[in-house]
Amino acid sequence: MATHSGWFSCRSVCYLAAGRPVVIQDTGFSDIIPTGEGLFAFSNLEEAIDAVTRVVANPLRHRRAARALAESHFGPAVVLEDMLMRVGVT
Repeated sequence: MATHSGWFSCRSVCYLAAGRPVVIQDTGFSDIIPTGEGLFAFSNLEEAIDAVTRVVANPLRHRRAARALAESHFGPAVVLEDMLMRVGVT
């Protein structure tokens, strides 16, 4: 946490892809990945409670947003294109 490295769990990505909202402690990933719908980053207990309250209040919205976020940031077209470009294949 002290390094604010941006670490983001592959398990969290799996939950997002399954349409499951994710509420996790912010490691700095919120500087890169959008949060607030489907994915929530918290830094203290109050923020965590607020995030869970928002998910419970509108679960369908946050399930859809979670899946959309997984597709837009972690989908194969996004990940593979960048990876192949970096290794000089495309």
